[in-house]
Amino acid sequence: MNKILIVGAGPGAEDLITLRGAKALQEADFVLYAGSLVNPQLLKHCKKECVIKDSANMNLEEQVSTMLAFAKDNKKVVRLHTGDPAIYGAINEQIRLIKAEGCEIEIVPGVSSVFGAAARLGIELTSPEISQSVVLTRTPGRTPMPEKEKASAFAKTGATLVFFLSTGKLDDLMEDLHKNGELSLDTPVAVVYRATWEEERILRGTIADISQKVEEAGFGRQALIFVGKALQGQEDKNVSKLYEKTFSHGYRNNLQREYFQGTCALYAFSKQGLAKAKEITQGLNLPTQIYSVYEDEQAITIQKGNITNLISQNWNSFDAHIFIGATGIAVRSIAPCLEHKSYDPAVLSCSDSGSHIISLVSGHIGGANRLARKIARITGGQACISTATDTNNKTGIDEIAMELNARILNPKAIKTINSKLLHNEPLDFIGDKELYTQYFEKLGIHYANQKTNNSCIFIDFPQEELAYSDEENLYLSTKSFVLGIGCRKGVEPELVQERLHDFLSSHNISEKQIARISSVSLKKDEKAILNLAEKLHVPTYFYEEQELENIAIPNPSQTVHNKIGVKSVSEASSLLCAGYPKVKRPFVEKTAYEKCLTFALTKLPHGKICSQKQGIMSVVGLGSGSHKHITPEVMEIIKNCDVIAGYTPYLDFIRNDIGDKPIIQNGMMGEIERCKKAMQEACKGKHVCMVCSGDPGILAMAGLLLELRRNIPEFNSIIVNTYAGITSANIAAASLGAPLQNGFCLVSLSDLLVPSDEVHQNLHAVASSALPIALYNPAGKKRRDLLHEAIQIFLETRGKETLSAYVKNAGRENETKWIGKLQDFPFEEIDMSTLLIIGSERTIFDDTYLYEARGYMEKYNK
Repeated sequence: MNKILIVGAGPGAEDLITLRGAKALQEADFVLYAGSLVNPQLLKHCKKECVIKDSANMNLEEQVSTMLAFAKDNKKVVRLHTGDPAIYGAINEQIRLIKAEGCEIEIVPGVSSVFGAAARLGIELTSPEISQSVVLTRTPGRTPMPEKEKASAFAKTGATLVFFLSTGKLDDLMEDLHKNGELSLDTPVAVVYRATWEEERILRGTIADISQKVEEAGFGRQALIFVGKALQGQEDKNVSKLYEKTFSHGYRNNLQREYFQGTCALYAFSKQGLAKAKEITQGLNLPTQIYSVYEDEQAITIQKGNITNLISQNWNSFDAHIFIGATGIAVRSIAPCLEHKSYDPAVLSCSDSGSHIISLVSGHIGGANRLARKIARITGGQACISTATDTNNKTGIDEIAMELNARILNPKAIKTINSKLLHNEPLDFIGDKELYTQYFEKLGIHYANQKTNNSCIFIDFPQEELAYSDEENLYLSTKSFVLGIGCRKGVEPELVQERLHDFLSSHNISEKQIARISSVSLKKDEKAILNLAEKLHVPTYFYEEQELENIAIPNPSQTVHNKIGVKSVSEASSLLCAGYPKVKRPFVEKTAYEKCLTFALTKLPHGKICSQKQGIMSVVGLGSGSHKHITPEVMEIIKNCDVIAGYTPYLDFIRNDIGDKPIIQNGMMGEIERCKKAMQEACKGKHVCMVCSGDPGILAMAGLLLELRRNIPEFNSIIVNTYAGITSANIAAASLGAPLQNGFCLVSLSDLLVPSDEVHQNLHAVASSALPIALYNPAGKKRRDLLHEAIQIFLETRGKETLSAYVKNAGRENETKWIGKLQDFPFEEIDMSTLLIIGSERTIFDDTYLYEARGYMEKYNK
C-alpha cells in the first residue's frame, strides 16, 4: 500500500506552490482537492492519466475511503489542501482514519494564506517595540472557541492578530476588540480577500470603520482580517537591531571580546561533528578548511591513523585549529607541535553538538578565548575558558596587547605581570598617557614618569635590546607592522603617501604603528620609498629577487613576475622582513592603487625577531667534477653562497673556488649528519650550497634534503632549490659515441639503501625491455655479488653477443673505457667510479664508436 501525501497548495497563486508540492502533483495517480479553495490551475501539474476529484460534495468517510482505495492499489495519492494543511486544514480526522487502515501519511507544507496576504499588504507582522508576536485565530462559529482563547484576551497582549473564517461576524469582532480587548478605535485593520488570486482585493481601515467598508465591498468568507499597530509600518526609531552595525550575532560579530581574524582548520571525527564543522564554517565567515574522517565534498579526508601527521603538517599553516570531538584527540594530536604561547596558533575543542567550546591553547595572544566565544555564539553553546585572568573577571595584559595590535618584546614576562594583576599587586605604567587612560587605568595600574621598585609595563621603550631578556617588567611596542611596498619605477612620492593614508585608514591602522618598510632590491634607490621611510622614521629592508620568489604568498602576480622575475613584492617582502616562515601570512593582503603601487602589511612576531634573510639550500651537481662539466649557473651559486657542504672527495674538485667560506664535509656513511648540519645553517638565514657529483637529483643528496625538510619541523620553512648537473650516464655515453640514442633505463646496483630484492626486481624489469641500460654504483671492494648477478641476468635475457661498455672516471683526466661483448665482460676492472652500459638490439660498434641506430635510415633512406 502506498502512503498518502497531504499537500499544501499555497494561498492561491499558481506559482506559490512549493517545488515538493508540485512534484507530488506531477507524480500523482489520484488527486483529491478542495475545489472551492484550491486554484484549479494547479492541477495542470498532473499527468494526463491522473484521476482528479473535487472533495466539495464528499463527506469525511467518502474522502478517506476513496483515497485508501487508490493507495491499496499501489497508486500515488495526493490530498490537496489550500494554504498550509497545518492551519485550519481539518486534517487530524483524515490522518486518524487513514492510519487506522495501516496506511502511512506524509505532509508536504505549503505557503499559508496569512503570509501570502502579508506579502500583498507589504508589511512585516513583527515590528520592533510595537509587536513581536503574531496570533493566528478565528471567531467562534459552529466550532466553538476554548474559553481562554477569546479574541479580546489576545488583543490585550498587543500582538498582531490575524483572523481566519471571521468575515461574517466582523461587526461583533471589532466591537469585542474595542470594548473587551482595550484596542483603540483608530487601531489599524486590513482585510484581504482571496490573497494572491487574480480576484484578490484589499481593504484598509480601522476598528471604527472597517466593518462598513467590507459590507460595501461585498467580501465573501474567503478573507483574512489583520489587526494591530504593525500594519501602520515602522517609525525610524523602531527598527530591527539585526542589521545594525553594532549588533552582533553568530554570523556577524563585532564584539572585541569575540574578535578573531585568521585562517581556521576544523577537524571532524563523526558525521554529527562534520555537520557542526560546516555550521561553524558558515558562521565564522573566515578562510577555513574542513578535514573529516568521512568523505565529503566540502572536506579533505583524514586518512586512518594519520591525524598526528596531518596536524604537524598544518600546524603553522593556520591561525586556529578547531577539533570537533573529544578533547583527548586534540591534546594528543597537538602535543608534539607545541612550542610557546607567543607563537602557537589557537587550539579549541568543540563537542559534536556544539554545546561546549573549550579554549585549549593560546587563549590571549593566539585568540583562542575570543574564538571560543565567537563559535559559542554560532552554535548556541558555552565557551569554556580557563585562563586565570578571565575566570577572575580581569583582562589579561596580553589580551590588551592584542587589542592594541602591539608587539610583546619579552613574552616570558607575561606570566609575572598577569600574576601581579590577578593578585592586585602594584604595577606601574610608563608610556603614552592616552593609551594608559584608554586601556590600563581601569585595571588599577598606576601611571608613572620613571621606573620605581614596582614591576612596570613599558610602551615603546627605545632600547629594545635591553627588553628581550627581562622577565620582571613587560615591554610593548606599538610599532608592530612591516609595510611592504611594490611600485612602478619613478612613482611620485606624493602619490605613495596619499594612497598609504587611504590604505592604513581603511584598516584602522596608524602610520605610527609602522616599524619597517620592505621591498625588492631593485627599489633600493626608489625616491618615493626612501622619502616615506624618512618621513615615518623607520628603516628600510630590500631583498633579492630569488629570496622573494620562494616566499609562499596569497596573491601572486604573473604580471610582476614577467617584469622583474618575482610573483610578489609587497606581500613577499613584508613577510620576509617580519621573520618568515615564523610569520606565514600578511596581516593585510596586497592592495593595488592606480596600477602602479601596491601595499601589504605583516605583523611583526612577539619576542626577538629572527633573521630577516630567508635561509636557502641550493643542491647542485658538479657533473664529473671537471670544470668543463660544471654549468655556469652552478658555478655562480658556488661563488655567491655563504656555506659549502658536501662529500670530501667532491669538494676537492672545487677547493680553489670555495675561498674562505665555511665548509661542512665528511666521508661515506655521513650523509644524514652532513645534510642536517647544512640545513641547520640554512635555518640561520644563510645560503648553503650542497655539492653532489653528477646530477643532484639522481642517486645524490636532493631527495634526502627534501625528506629532512618535510620530516623535521625546524627545517619545514627552508627553501630547497635543485640545480641540474650532467649525470655520468650522459658523460660516459658522449665518450663512447651515442649508445643511449633511443632512450635508456638507469639502475643502481647498490643495496646499501635499497634491498637487494628490489635491485633484482629492477634488473629483471629493465632487462626485458628494448632499451639500453646504464648501471650506476656497480661494485665496491667487498660488494661485488650484485654485479655478477646483473651480468648473468642480461646474458640470459639479451644473449652473450650483446654489446656492452664501461667508462671509468668519466669526464676526468684519468678516464678509461672498454667496449666489447657481454660474454667477455671484465669484472675485475670494475669499481665505484665505473659506469656500465648494456646495449640493445639496435646497438652498433664500428670499431671506433658505440651507438644506437635511431631509425632514420630505415624510414627515409629507401
